[in-house]
Amino acid sequence: MKMLSNATLIVWCCGFVFLCGAGCSNESDLPKAVVTGEVYLNGEPFTGAAVRFYNPKLGGGAFNLDEAGAFESGEPIVVGEYTVSLDRPGPNVGENPGEMTWPEDQTKDLPQKYLKGSKSGLTAQVSEMGENHFLFNIEGAPKSSRGDGREGPQVIEPITTTGG
Repeated sequence: MKMLSNATLIVWCCGFVFLCGAGCSNESDLPKAVVTGEVYLNGEPFTGAAVRFYNPKLGGGAFNLDEAGAFESGEPIVVGEYTVSLDRPGPNVGENPGEMTWPEDQTKDLPQKYLKGSKSGLTAQVSEMGENHFLFNIEGAPKSSRGDGREGPQVIEPITTTGG
């Protein structure tokens, strides 16, 4: 049996690796796009959360909502279909790495379904061509103006005393 020389073996191995890799693509080869949009809760801009785009094969990202309920990915994400959910906001980083602020978390005011992508009912189709601007109108229980968790007007009974 004829033995292959080391040089021949190296050429064969390199060729095999090249052919195997030629059929595979990595994420950097996939088309990407920047996404923008707004989130409204009961018709009002929602703040204090992050919008999470997720696809098990493509990955995704989370983007904080600003004071107008708007978001922008900043960095492009891979083109494809995503489930969308809301999550606690991440830190806002200033120009210096040490300048980090945490937005107020308003996700406690949301119905739980919006916190899970598989149950939220929200999706986004990110395309290579097009605006990729998404508007999410979500519905939830209105916030109590009294701050005690009760909804609607409250009836207060007068205190009565019985004489004796």
